[in-house]
Amino acid sequence: MAPLSPRTFAAAALALAALPASGADVLRCGNSLIRTGMTAAEVTARCGEPSAKEIVEVPVHARRPTGAVERIGTTHIERWTYSRGGGQFPALLTFDQGELESIELLTGR
Repeated sequence: MAPLSPRTFAAAALALAALPASGADVLRCGNSLIRTGMTAAEVTARCGEPSAKEIVEVPVHARRPTGAVERIGTTHIERWTYSRGGGQFPALLTFDQGELESIELLTGR
């Protein structure tokens, strides 16, 4: 089995840590839609600045040919929170290397 890429491992680790209440691939910001795969600049242009930003450092691991797992570095994940008002759940957007990886509705917060 091939080792996980750093990007795949970081996304999986973040998904497990966050345990979203609800996930989505598309989110409405005013009259615009944002989708996973968009850049941070595109999201900001459509939704404006988030109410909060957090940068999380995530370890990156690789499996050695012997089967041992070794930490080979870290990557930074950005998590943006949008308070959407009007009785709508807040949204948590997760970016990896400037690309929108996931959209979560924070139904339990």
